[in-house]
Amino acid sequence: MKKFYTFCLISLFLFSFSSVYSQTFFSTKYTKPVVIIDGAFGYGAPLFDFGGNTLKDFYGLKGYGINGGYYATATTKVAIANFSVGQLRTYLTISFAQFLGSDNRAYNIGGFIKNGWPHNGIKDTTISYVPPKDTSGVSSIRISSPYVAYGWEVAFFTDKNRKSIVNFGTDFVVAVLWGKVFDQPTGKVEIYNNIIDNTKLGLGFNLGYSYRITNAFGLSLGTRLQFTNLFRKTSNEAKVDGDLCLNDAANVSINPLLNSNRNIGFFGAYGGFTFYIGGKK
Repeated sequence: MKKFYTFCLISLFLFSFSSVYSQTFFSTKYTKPVVIIDGAFGYGAPLFDFGGNTLKDFYGLKGYGINGGYYATATTKVAIANFSVGQLRTYLTISFAQFLGSDNRAYNIGGFIKNGWPHNGIKDTTISYVPPKDTSGVSSIRISSPYVAYGWEVAFFTDKNRKSIVNFGTDFVVAVLWGKVFDQPTGKVEIYNNIIDNTKLGLGFNLGYSYRITNAFGLSLGTRLQFTNLFRKTSNEAKVDGDLCLNDAANVSINPLLNSNRNIGFFGAYGGFTFYIGGKK
């Protein structure tokens, strides 16, 4: 019996040693994938003139009063070149983002803002626009910003089995922004005005990390810096009651407060999953 126990202990030791040894020295080497598909969800912090603590920034034509937002992305990447420790990839991202802001003060807008704003007054088109004073109540803003991004990235395998991957990318962005601005003074009904769709062009930069659980599947996380409206800044008077433009371009002929461009962007942190398709070892 003693010999049997000794044999079992030796066998268990040898099995454990062989398992550790094989995992350390003979782990499966994963492929360099041809196609990579990412799905991710993230939080976006507003940058530049996009942020703000109150809706006073919006009505004062200084910022947009955004506190934060969320976004989801689907990205398809294709490897176009392989090198010893990585790949060069091109990619296309489709994303939907929504940004929100809130204020514990209201601005007594009183209904749809009249056409001609921000050159004319909110309610009286015969006078010049003067930003409204805050009053008791609440207000908020919601801006949706779906975008499509096309770009390139360099991916580096940080271990010999190609399980751990760091990637750096940059892309060209086409974004469409629209939304609503809400206002509700104490004791009154909530009203809203629309922010009509505005198409903007910009740039994005990604820094990501992925870990492959299997050859075909992994988890990812990373950060994104996006300059949403580098190009196509515009400012216009409202043509229809209640339909407002973003007014991100300097244009003092409309209103002296529009004396500089307003920049829109965000810094995001995301996490998600990745599928790896094709490739050779």
